[in-house]
Amino acid sequence: MALPVYDFRTDVRNILVTPEIRSRFLKFEVGAVAQRHSHDLGHQIFLILSGRCEFEIDGEKAELGPGQLCIALANQHHQVRVLGDEPMTMYLS
Repeated sequence: MALPVYDFRTDVRNILVTPEIRSRFLKFEVGAVAQRHSHDLGHQIFLILSGRCEFEIDGEKAELGPGQLCIALANQHHQVRVLGDEPMTMYLS
């Protein structure tokens, strides 16, 4: 079995989903806003690969760009909004 290699420019999809982890590339188009929500099953890590966005986690906001990440702990309400005039792609697990 070959070692799988993934590229966020072509593999915008779930990468690995098991009871222990969910891992995927996710692309948001210009102007997109994800609804505020939380997860009781675990923490989430968001790494921005391209574009810019604003994350709100439990009422605190931060602007993130390529190479930056933030973390939403289990049960923290979070939301993301794309900023600027280009799509935003992130890796999350």
